[in-house]
Amino acid sequence: MNSKPFQLIAGHVALDFANTLDNRFSPASSDELLPTYGELLRFCRESRLIGPGEEHRLARLSEGAQKAAVAAAHEFREALERIFAATARKEPIDPGDLDLLNNQIHRATNHRDVSDVRGTLRWQWDERGKDAFAPLWRIALEAGELLTSDNLRHVRECGAPTCRWLFLDSSKNQRRRWCDMKLCGNRSKARRYYEAHATRPR
Repeated sequence: MNSKPFQLIAGHVALDFANTLDNRFSPASSDELLPTYGELLRFCRESRLIGPGEEHRLARLSEGAQKAAVAAAHEFREALERIFAATARKEPIDPGDLDLLNNQIHRATNHRDVSDVRGTLRWQWDERGKDAFAPLWRIALEAGELLTSDNLRHVRECGAPTCRWLFLDSSKNQRRRWCDMKLCGNRSKARRYYEAHATRPR
């Protein structure tokens, strides 16, 4: 099981979630970062979508419920990746992917109520610690907010062909190429350096 902190470098939790299949476009070296329900919960905790108490409650759910939630998380993640990649490329979004997103959004809204918490009205989740799919609802709502915000035009794909992680380009000139300069940026520079020197006559 992966014990390293997740690389939350996309600038938005929905994009970080879409990035949890590393090297997606290089099947021989792809790396599933959410292989278990425990890793899904850890991603949500590190992304501040859930707290330690809720993580503990959800981790105690049945094995069958957890496996079903992981399978749904993988399917949902791939739909989000396609949605945001299409927007980054200015291509049409697959209606089926939007249907999958909206299904999770509908489930989320059915479990939210406005409650009076010590004199303050706020959104509350009902019985959130009893449904293994609850983490996906939070991600779905965040994805919906991004898709309907001005920030959508800043969604980019990493320029590394085997990476193509999604991120929000918050750079001043809007020309950011890499998900992270320390990762794909430096690898690309090293590759270009090697190729330039390898072709020079000796």
